Amino acid sequence: MAFLDPPDAKQRRTRYWIAAGSMLATAAIMTLFLIESRWGYMRKEPLVIYAQSWTADRTRADTIADTKATKAAREAAMAQSKAYIATLTGKAKEDAQAQFDAYVDGGGAAKQFPYVPAKPAVQAIVQVPAEPPIE
Repeated sequence: MAFLDPPDAKQRRTRYWIAAGSMLATAAIMTLFLIESRWGYMRKEPLVIYAQSWTADRTRADTIADTKATKAAREAAMAQSKAYIATLTGKAKEDAQAQFDAYVDGGGAAKQFPYVPAKPAVQAIVQVPAEPPIE
């Protein structure tokens, strides 16, 4: 039953190991906090996705018209880019064409023009009443 009353040297050694372990754990946690505060763990710009909301009385014809308008806007942007690339020559034209191909392969037009309304939304005009003159 000697383990119930260990010698003083063994008690001291055990306390030193416990103190060293607690200091190591504290230092590790503080180091992780410092690293996180310096570089962080999130992206610099969070990705924000907006959802389009339509009225309840939207018809199929409205949906088809919006789809056609979106497709036309994408094609117009692509045609404008192709026309600009056609004006270039040499290395600049090759670089621009490679960049355009990467844009198309990455779905750039769909990301740039996710939705274009066929007819602009009607915005309510809010009139603020003029303040009465101060007498």
